[in-house]
Amino acid sequence: MLALHPSLQDTLYNDIQETIGDRLPKYEDFPNLVYPLCVMLETLRMFPPVVGMPRLAIKDDLLLGKYYIPKDTSLIYDTVNLQRNPKYWGPDIDVFDPSRFDGRNSSELGKETDNGEKERYVPEKIRMPAKGAFMPFSEGSRSCLGNVFCGGERTNL
Repeated sequence: MLALHPSLQDTLYNDIQETIGDRLPKYEDFPNLVYPLCVMLETLRMFPPVVGMPRLAIKDDLLLGKYYIPKDTSLIYDTVNLQRNPKYWGPDIDVFDPSRFDGRNSSELGKETDNGEKERYVPEKIRMPAKGAFMPFSEGSRSCLGNVFCGGERTNL
């Protein structure tokens, strides 16, 4: 995606140069490499490695909107379309835009989404959408171990 967007590639390069310069990177540099993290998150949003997450309805009284889901029904979350839902991502869902995750200098910290949910921020420099709108490696207690780098939270579904 960076080869298709040279200006974003230049922004990424400049952000890395400002933080690291000509020396070897250190672990302590990670919190200051915000734009590289934004590039990674936007890439995962557009091209999630897990495209469908199977789940099993374990209750008899499960409703999905207006639809009744009987117990023991298999469901699959469509991650690709979930992460391209204009409700959470805006009208430019097919545009590669790492700045949608950049929370620096944002006056919108903690704003509510269209459905009344608060956006999440992990850490304060990164802006994350409402819970459940970004799940590149699944979500919940059995999700990817690296989820702390993708804004994931440990929760029980």
